[in-house]
Order: sequence, then structure tokens, then C-alpha cells
Amino acid sequence: MITAIGEPSHPLAPAFLAYCAAHGREHDESFIPGVAWAFGVDFPSFALVDDAGALRGVAAFMFGPSYRAARRARVAVLHVSDQKDDAGYRMLVEAAFGALRGRADSCYLFFPEALPALRRVLEGLGFRFGRTAYLMRADIPASADLRLAADSLPSGYGLRSVDPDDPAAVADFVAVRNRNFRELKGSVDTRPEDLRSFMASDEYLPGGLLLLLSPEGSPCGTLRVEREHDDEPDSGFIGTISVDRERRGCGIGRSLVRAALALSRQNGFRQAFLSVNADNEGPLALYLSEGFRLVKAMTCMEARI
Repeated sequence: MITAIGEPSHPLAPAFLAYCAAHGREHDESFIPGVAWAFGVDFPSFALVDDAGALRGVAAFMFGPSYRAARRARVAVLHVSDQKDDAGYRMLVEAAFGALRGRADSCYLFFPEALPALRRVLEGLGFRFGRTAYLMRADIPASADLRLAADSLPSGYGLRSVDPDDPAAVADFVAVRNRNFRELKGSVDTRPEDLRSFMASDEYLPGGLLLLLSPEGSPCGTLRVEREHDDEPDSGFIGTISVDRERRGCGIGRSLVRAALALSRQNGFRQAFLSVNADNEGPLALYLSEGFRLVKAMTCMEARI
């Protein structure tokens, strides 16, 4: 039986969250529902319950403002305790699609490439392969220095921190990020309000958002460093590394990676993670040359709703 959990006060909500905590990382640890999970229309949540009332699986989808703007939902957790229970997966997916139909055009999820049986189940439900993403990790050298990284930029280029109280800088960061990320598989535009929401979260590091400025003074690149999950307290996560196409090939990307490692070190982190599409050959080669190593390969699959 499928039960929709529409609010935190639902009798099954505690068991739902406990199941997500116990099993979510088996597939994807990015957005495991916790105490702040709001349920409701932005977070469609369903439980697969057996005749004895015990949870045998869950589906947790995200469809907040940024996802609604793209008409594209993301799966936070989709898990059935019996991995061969195709019918259980089907019931959970159909329930979630029913809640999203008419509001979202598609949904996507990530899971480890090392789970071919799950891929078979998802293909049977209409999901199709989108891309492979690599999670990578590097130990941060004690010599990492933000000033040295900035000095290694080509002549005339500089880095400027984005302050939460500077709407123009926030808008510039979003505009540069969006134009450079549109060429990447799976990317959707972000919005200034999404960035401001992040800057109000626990993951935000003061000084962790940087704009690259050209010799003419115009924004032409981005960098974001944030705190990793609570289970990685000595780790930072590097994201939103971007450089305008016409300014690539002169070492700017390498300087940004080194600046990110220096920012991570400056905040007490001893290691840093990042994610890169497997077919994005240039950045992948750069990260490997800067000491990053593959942690795991994640498959992204998407389905029409």
C-alpha cells in the first residue's frame, strides 16, 4: 500500500525520515530528508507500507521554486528494501508522478554506477540514461594560499567576494553562472533568490562566493565553496567553477581551483570534494592534475512525467 505523507505531523512521518536516514545514502547522499523536510506540495513524499504497517520503501521528491521554474523535479530518495521488488518501485513512482503531473514535465535522480540492477528497474519505469557524474576528492595541501592563487591569474584579472547584502553582485554571479553552465548536460538555470536562500543556509561560508573580474572590470567567471554534509565536518565542497568561453585556455580555471582549495583550507577543511560530468574532458583533466581523485561514479537518469 502507498501512503502519501503531506505534513510533518503525519503519523508515518517519523518512520519515513528514519527510513531515509537509514537507506538514503545507498543511492544518493545529496539531499536526504531530515528534520527540516517540509513534506507538502514542494516535497512530495510517499511510503510503501506492508500489511503489518511497517515501511518497506519511500519516495521523496523535491519541487521547490527553482525546480518549478524549470518544470523539472528531483528525486531525493527512491528506495525499496527489497531491491527486486519492481512492483514496489512502480507504485512509489506512479504515486509521485500523480502528484507532479501537470506541474512538472520530468524528473531526474542520481545513483551509483555500481548498481546495475537498480538501473534495470528504473529503465522499466521509463527512466532513460542522461549522463555520468564523477564525485572527486582532494587532500588540501598545507601550502594552499588564496593570495598566491589570486596572484597566479593572468595580468589584470581579479577575484571579488560576493556579499549577501550586495544585490548587484548576486545578480552578476547568477548571470555568469547561468550562461556558462547552459552548455553542461543536466544543468538548469538558477535564480538570484536561490543564491540568497543558499547564503542563508548552514552550508554557506562567508567569503565562499567569488566573482572573477576581467581586466576591463566585467564579471567573467564564478567560484563557490561551501561546507560539506554534517558527516564530513573537515570537508568543503567546490562548485560553480565557471569561466566565460572566450577567456578560457590561459590558466584561469587552474587559478580558480587553487583559490577554492585555499578557501577550503582557510576555513579549517583538510579535504575538498567536487562533481564533474564524465564527458567534460577539459575540467576533468584539470582536476586530476590538481590532485583530485575519483571517489565514485554516479549515473543520472531522467523520466518524462
